[in-house]
Amino acid sequence: MRKIFLLAGAMLLALGSCTNEINEEGFVDKTNAISFNAYPNKTRAVIGDVTSENMKDDNFGVFGYYNNSPYLYVSDNSTKKAVEQYWKANAENTSGTWEYNTISDIKFWPNGSMDFFAYFPYSANATFADNNNSEGAIMTIPNQTCDKDVLFTKQTTAYQERVPLTFHHAFSKIQGLNIKVNGGNVGEAEVVVTVKDIEFINTSTSGDVIVDKDGNASYNVASTNVTLKKDFSSSPTEISKNLADGVNLISSRENCYLFATNQSTTATNNVKGIGKTMWDGVKANLNGTKLPNSNFVCLKLTCKVKDKTHYFVGSESEDDYGTVYIPLTGNDADPKTVTELSAGKRYTYNIVFSHNIGFNEDGDPILKPILFNVSSVDSWGDVNVTITL
Repeated sequence: MRKIFLLAGAMLLALGSCTNEINEEGFVDKTNAISFNAYPNKTRAVIGDVTSENMKDDNFGVFGYYNNSPYLYVSDNSTKKAVEQYWKANAENTSGTWEYNTISDIKFWPNGSMDFFAYFPYSANATFADNNNSEGAIMTIPNQTCDKDVLFTKQTTAYQERVPLTFHHAFSKIQGLNIKVNGGNVGEAEVVVTVKDIEFINTSTSGDVIVDKDGNASYNVASTNVTLKKDFSSSPTEISKNLADGVNLISSRENCYLFATNQSTTATNNVKGIGKTMWDGVKANLNGTKLPNSNFVCLKLTCKVKDKTHYFVGSESEDDYGTVYIPLTGNDADPKTVTELSAGKRYTYNIVFSHNIGFNEDGDPILKPILFNVSSVDSWGDVNVTITL
């Protein structure tokens, strides 16, 4: 664990203009120093998701405003950067504190409250506005690719020994995707689905995270949109009724983060989303638009679908795959209707192929089993014959 010491002599001379920040032993007197405590706003236990414990293995950046002007920052030529904080454990390694990565960056409290904008993990490329009371972006965390859990926060406070920072998750996450064949017409007909790749169409995973003066985040989606997608082409995955537990196409240990899809006018869990609607499987809601050309979010499978004698999607040709679309709305265990992918939420999907395996791009079901019902039986006509001889 890194330990930072300020040496006497030459170091004290170099810091002579800041003698009010150093005590007689040559160490920083932190009675009035701006110091921090950090907490993610939800406890996470899975590798990849940030918790208050595993964030100690990395650093966060923080930028402070006083009277709407930058106060706590690092100057990099003409650019003002965030101050980096790291976790310093004590000798017994049982507790510790967040400290300045570069001790000379420390600042002391002015008379009045301050606004702090912080983000995790630290990188030097985050940018900040010159006035934190303006409209638009105050803090910008650029060039995010949803390959990790990104946190942000805003805290307004007057003097505290340590500023409590409660972090919010900038992204939504697909925690799991399990698909199985479970009886019904699909199981009885021994339908097999072979998946080449999956894509959550009309999602976004690349761009900037922007935090406004109220502490709410939104996204600047990259000019070339990148959706959440996973490729199985090197070893296509087969799903059949023989696999009682189904197939996990996404596991809980994968970093399948994506931009929240909720509307961009109102923040949910402190994040305004990309404003995309999740398709509910109703063809009429497409208004004649094909799913790939719509703004609807749903799951797309590039796959083959066949029963014992016939291909419904794709063909027996090795490279001939088709597409199947699956709606992602539904009820969770609460139950609440899932109509969006919100930031700070992890979504586990369990999809059961029972009477159908999805829809084509027009919103029509792929499998339409030939089923029957008896509407009536003709009545017997009684004929009474009288023969008189």
